[in-house]
This record gives sequence, structure tokens and C-alpha cells, in this order.
Amino acid sequence: MPVVPEDVIRSAALVIESGKRVDLGALATELHISRVTLFRRVGNRDQLISEALWWLTEQSMAASVGRWRRAHGNAVRNAGGELRSMWIINDHAARTGRDTGFQNLLDDEPITALRALTDPGGAMQPRLIAAVRALLDNDIREGGFRLSVDLDTLAYAVVRLGESILYADLMSGRQSSIPTASVLVTALVEGVLEAD
Repeated sequence: MPVVPEDVIRSAALVIESGKRVDLGALATELHISRVTLFRRVGNRDQLISEALWWLTEQSMAASVGRWRRAHGNAVRNAGGELRSMWIINDHAARTGRDTGFQNLLDDEPITALRALTDPGGAMQPRLIAAVRALLDNDIREGGFRLSVDLDTLAYAVVRLGESILYADLMSGRQSSIPTASVLVTALVEGVLEAD
């Protein structure tokens, strides 16, 4: 059975998750393909890492959605008043922050990780913006809200604000903080919601 891009991406994601360095030669050997074939399937190492990080993000976001549904069903807000989209995004961020494989990548290869996570032309950032947009859109429609800004701008701002705080240590030498990112992102979203 031929190796498809999804096989390579999943394998690279599992390497990252295990806390190891993504080595294209080792990955090609593991998948029984040449490095040239691997490159044809997924591009260069940075592109592969970006795709692998998105694969891990999808898994994490799906787990967060599942946890919300088990606890709160289809409610737009929980008993504490938290908006579903913000709870899911914050839960995902907290879980990612505790993930040792992800933290190893940030520690061992900060430039590569930052490029893979925040490149607007990469696999990660545009898809994350689209995923955040979809979460927000569901809450807005089901919760009967209006926005004082357009949805695309809000989704972009949520992701970029989160990135600037979550990766502050890599971007500006400031202390990164998941709780601070959660508070600020939630305040941003709640601040532009208006009841219909």
C-alpha cells in the first residue's frame, strides 16, 4: 500500500508528541520510502512540522469539544457563564501547554517551531484561524449574538493575540502565560459580543 501524505504527517506528529526531533531520514526509513519520496509527499521539514502540529491541534481541539459536550451538551454557555468557544480554545491551550512533546519542540527548536506555528502561509495558522472562526460562528448563531466587528477579523485577532502571549518568550523575551492568554482572549471576544 503506497504511503500517502497523511501517513507521513501522522508519523511526524507522533515523533513530536514523543518529544523527539523530527528526522526526515529516520522517518523515511520507518515508512519504507526514500527521502525524495517523502519530500514529494509533504515538502520540506518545516512544512512537515507545520502539518504535524496542525494534526496534533486537530486532535486536541476535538478532545476539547468532546469534553465540553460530555459536560454541557450543546449549551452555548456553561453554568459559570463561560462561552463554549472560549472554553474549548482555553482547554486546548492549557492541554497544549502541558504537552511535553510540544514543549520539547519549542525548547529545542524555537525558530523552527515559531515558523511552523505562526507562518501565515503555513499549515497551522490559517487552519487555526478557520477553526476558531467556526467555533465562534456556532456560538454567535446558536447564542443569538451579534458582533461589533466582523467574524473573520475576530478569529484572526483571537489567534494572533493568543500567539503573542503563548509564545512571548520566543517572540519578545517576555514570560509566556496560558492563564493570561485565556483571560485576554476571552475579554476580547466577550467585549465584541452583543445580545440580539
